Amino acid sequence: MAKVYNGQSAKDHASEHKDCVDRGNRLRQKFRKSQEGATTDSKISEGLREELWNSRIETDKNGTYFIPFDKLELARNRRYVEQSLRDDEASQAEVSEWSKRICPNHPDKCENSFIRIFAILVLCEKPKCIGRFLDQHVDDSYLPLHRVERKKDRITVVQEYRNCKLSEEKLNSLFQDRRDWRQGNLDNFATYQWWVLAPFFGRPDNIIPHYILESSDVLPITEKKRLSDDEESLDPDVQNVVFRGGFSDVFIVKLHPSHYNFQNEPYSDSSHWFALKRLKSSSHSDFKLEVDALRKYNYGINKHLMPLLATIQKEDEAGKYYLLFPKANGDLRFFWRTQFNMPSDRIGIVRWMAEQCLGIANALSMLHKDQDPHKEEDYPIYGRHGDIKAANILWFSKPGTKEFSGWRLALSDFGLMRFHRAVSISAQTASKIKKTLTYQAPEFDITGAKISRKSDIWALGCTYLEFITCYISGYEAVQEDFPSRRGETDKKFPTFNEDKFYRTTAGGTSAELKPSVKLWIHELRGNPRCSSYLHDFLTLIERDMLCIELDKRRTAIDVARNLERLSKKCQKDSYLMDKHIPRGKKRQ
Repeated sequence: MAKVYNGQSAKDHASEHKDCVDRGNRLRQKFRKSQEGATTDSKISEGLREELWNSRIETDKNGTYFIPFDKLELARNRRYVEQSLRDDEASQAEVSEWSKRICPNHPDKCENSFIRIFAILVLCEKPKCIGRFLDQHVDDSYLPLHRVERKKDRITVVQEYRNCKLSEEKLNSLFQDRRDWRQGNLDNFATYQWWVLAPFFGRPDNIIPHYILESSDVLPITEKKRLSDDEESLDPDVQNVVFRGGFSDVFIVKLHPSHYNFQNEPYSDSSHWFALKRLKSSSHSDFKLEVDALRKYNYGINKHLMPLLATIQKEDEAGKYYLLFPKANGDLRFFWRTQFNMPSDRIGIVRWMAEQCLGIANALSMLHKDQDPHKEEDYPIYGRHGDIKAANILWFSKPGTKEFSGWRLALSDFGLMRFHRAVSISAQTASKIKKTLTYQAPEFDITGAKISRKSDIWALGCTYLEFITCYISGYEAVQEDFPSRRGETDKKFPTFNEDKFYRTTAGGTSAELKPSVKLWIHELRGNPRCSSYLHDFLTLIERDMLCIELDKRRTAIDVARNLERLSKKCQKDSYLMDKHIPRGKKRQ
């Protein structure tokens, strides 16, 4: 059973955000699985160049390729290497000496690797040139080499890369032979080197790697699609601010399986899909603000919070900063529609619901706990999630488990935390956003009221009420019936039918829970499927969460403690399933 959050500061659990400048090569060496099929001395059906060329994967329609690690390992296969050198008329002594250095018996214990250099030279049809690289000890760690061009008898650097440690003189000594290195061959080397440098993604314990890449680096993505489902459920003004003109684009990407290992992520399946968020701002301070929020709350899916797996710095026309997350099976609304009422074990699914609702309250409590000690306790915008709704609670299903035994809900998308702190957003834009959010708290519309962390409690109460509605009355009630009952004409915008859970009164100086919402809760209580647990949960929602007065609305830790109390009672099947009987009445 889930436990209530113990009140520790998020700083006690924050992950370190650490630069990774080697494209994850050390992580790969640590996690690399032996590529037995690629490194055995089996019969060679094609030459090494043909194998490498045919295994390249195009990542977009602009001719950008990478060669995956499992195929790149062919450049460590001694028979392939020896055959390639012989085909380029290397002497037997050269073949014997060079192949030993390219294909050591214990590559994991060898400090210097040359398989990338050799693969590039094979692609350039210059495998024999490996001798000069070996003689001058220019191994894979020197890649990418600066882009060069030939001017008469000299090699001149025309484009420098951050981590290349070779001087122009050293490059001249490598490419000095005009017969081997005409300009076309130099250009090929400059292109092919990126094919073998696609990064490897991993996540050590308590560290979020920050991959610092060049603009020419190729991400090992085999498929990509834009995440746009959530856009359709938002008002056009919100779409313009949050998606098209706002903070980020989110893509669902498929990483090549040989280019990542997140072994500590129990909810990772074998589909290789991840969520990649691209920030539209190229400001480092904006990026840091985003990462700091996620870093502090990087407890993981088991603690009902979405983990940040890695960040990427790669400047191009579309942006500069990327964030990599696990891909969920769907959001909570998708879960309601496709899974929630499917299990035959009604007792088990309600007990699971109780655990998950407590877990989400704990997650929000963690978020709210980390406050600025120099600000008052309820400082208006610090540490507030700001966009709690079913679409921002994600559903994960652990592979190999049956139904709800492996299901977990996680609070996600702290993106609006950054929005709340962004001074560049105009008051008019903020007004547009607040006017379209179904779950916004009444203080957004009450004159003089302040926005605080308790605004999240209101939104969470709305979401919990939809959760109970889905169990008792089905998904159609959440999607159609309940919003229709809440619908009212906006007094300020007569053509707009809003479905918030409250309405303003006294000219906007106060508010009340809509009578239709109160009636809806009353009808849920009277439904035969409303057990004692659900009855008590509805009371908590109506009395302590959907409370107009801020000073009476509960904090996240209070909600979590109350839900823990209910969750303990859920150990009795009768509390989960039997109809609530008011005090003074006897069960029939």
